[in-house]
Amino acid sequence: MQNRSEIQIDLSALDHNLAVMRSMLAPGAKLATVVKADAYGLGAARIARRMACAVDMLMVFALDEAEAVHAAAPTTPILVMMPTYEIELGSPAHGMLLRGMLHCVAHDAGQVRSIERSAEALGVRLPLHIEVDTGLGRGGSLPEEALKLAASIQKSAALSLSGAFTHYANAGGSESATDMQRERLNRWVTAAHLPEQCVVHSASTFAAIRDGRFHHQMVRVGLGWTGLAFEGTRDGKHWQGVHALRPVFNWQSRVMQVRRLPQGATVGYGSRWVARAPSVVGFIPVGYADGYPLLPMDPRTMRPPQAEQRSVRVRVGDALNAQWLTVPVIGAVSMDQIAVDLTTAAAQLPDGGLHGLVEMISADQTAANHVVRVAAMTGQHAYEFMCGIPARVPRVYVAAQQVAPHAQAQSQEAASARQAS
Repeated sequence: MQNRSEIQIDLSALDHNLAVMRSMLAPGAKLATVVKADAYGLGAARIARRMACAVDMLMVFALDEAEAVHAAAPTTPILVMMPTYEIELGSPAHGMLLRGMLHCVAHDAGQVRSIERSAEALGVRLPLHIEVDTGLGRGGSLPEEALKLAASIQKSAALSLSGAFTHYANAGGSESATDMQRERLNRWVTAAHLPEQCVVHSASTFAAIRDGRFHHQMVRVGLGWTGLAFEGTRDGKHWQGVHALRPVFNWQSRVMQVRRLPQGATVGYGSRWVARAPSVVGFIPVGYADGYPLLPMDPRTMRPPQAEQRSVRVRVGDALNAQWLTVPVIGAVSMDQIAVDLTTAAAQLPDGGLHGLVEMISADQTAANHVVRVAAMTGQHAYEFMCGIPARVPRVYVAAQQVAPHAQAQSQEAASARQAS
C-alpha cells in the first residue's frame, strides 16, 4: 500500500448484491440503483460503469451528477431527482436527452412550466416522473396538485409522463405507515389515468426488502447495492435473503510506528488515556481529516461522555491465511493519526506490529469496526460516515470479476422460493 490509507471497493461483492436484489423483485419489476453523492463516496463513475449492464436505471440528485455518470455509463437511462428548471443548448444533458438517456422529476407547476419551455426550445420531448408526496413532506407535490400536473404533462407536446413515484418516510421501521403511503399512491395512480409507458415506483431498499407489494413496477436500491442492508429492517419484517448481502467496501491502513511506553504514560491531546502497565502502542496515519470519526464531546469537560468504544483490526498472517485481531483505539483522534493499544497483540504480530496491515473499517458484518457500528457510536447513519470520507483517501477497486457461480445459484434459489411463497 503506497497510500496512508485507502478505501477498497469489492466489485465482485457489488455484482453479488445486485444479483441478490434482483432475485427478490416482484415479477416484471425493474431495478434502479441510486448513485448520488458520488455513489455515497465510493466513486459514481466506476460504480455506475460496473452496474450498467445489470440495472434498468441509474438515479442521481442533480443534473451535473447525471452528466458525470452518463460519461461512464452511456447506455443506461438516468433519473435526476432534484427540481430541474432548464437544460442548456449543447450541454451534455442536451445530448443525453437526444439519446433518450435523461429523465427528470416533476415537483410543482412552476418547475414543470419552466422545464417545458426549455424542452420546446431544444426541440426534444423530455421524460418526466411525477413525485407524489404521500407523507414524507420533502420534494414533490400533494396528491391533488400532482393530479393536475399529470394532466398538464400529458397534454404537452414537449413532455412525456414516463414515471410516477413516492418516497416512504419510515420504511425501515414501520410497515403500517409504509402501507398507508402505498395505499395513497395506489389511489392516486387510479385517479391519474396514467399512460401505458408510465412506470410507477415507490420502494427504496427497506420497502423493497419488506414485501413485493411495495415493488410496483420498479424499485430504487441504494443501501442494498452497498450491502449495508444486511441486518434487514428495524422491526424484523423483511425478506430473509437480505442477509446474503455483502458490504462492498473496507478501509485499510498500516501501523507506521510502534512505541513501548512505561506505566503511567499518557497518549494524545488531553491525556485521556493513561497506561496502567507497561504498554505497546501503535500509531496509524488516519485521523479526523481523513473522515475517521470523533466521539461526541461533553462541552463541560471536553471529553467524550462515554468510554472509548472504537477499535480496529490488525492482520496476522498473509492474505491467504489472514487472521484478524481486534485492538482498541486509545486517546484522542488527531487530525492525521490515531493510536491503538497493541499490548496484548504485539507478541503475535511480526515486528511487534510495525507496518502491519490494519482495517480501519471492516467488511466483516460481525466485526466491531464494521461501518454500521462505528457510525452508530457517533449518532450517524452509515451513509453519513461514508460520504464524510474525503477525496484525500484514495478509492481502489478490487476483485473485478463476474458474480461467483454459487452467488448466482443462491439468487436463483431465493427467486424460486419467493415465487413459491
